[in-house]
Amino acid sequence: MVNNLKLVNKILETLSKLTFLDKRRKITHKDIKLYPSEIHLLLFIYHIQDTNITKIAEHLGLTKGAISQTLSRLNRKGIIIKRTEPSKKNQLQIQFTNKGKVLMEHVIEFRNSLETKYLNYLETKSDEEKQTISDFLDTVVSVMHKSKN
Repeated sequence: MVNNLKLVNKILETLSKLTFLDKRRKITHKDIKLYPSEIHLLLFIYHIQDTNITKIAEHLGLTKGAISQTLSRLNRKGIIIKRTEPSKKNQLQIQFTNKGKVLMEHVIEFRNSLETKYLNYLETKSDEEKQTISDFLDTVVSVMHKSKN
């Protein structure tokens, strides 16, 4: 059967991908505006902590150039510090600045509040209904991915 938390993560991943496609949406916290592509990348780095540009690009379905440009914007905004690893051309050292850490706390708090809402909703569903939702989300993501190519 489908685990509730895994299903919530599927919902959030789907919403994140939808938000990522809608370039007009953004999160504003204090003096910082974050666009969906920036949020998506920050969450990946925060959770996965992989700094290999090729792996990040493959996971997020973006080009290495797009990842590099987004990282440069985040660096200019004072959210991260990025340095190239001298021995490995695709490997970066990425650190969150104090400003970036505070911002990520806000983003994570927002994401956790959404997670709680979805968990509460899923508690009211049968295992069969949860499986249907899960199958549907798999299909949505698959269709979105195929339409990009």
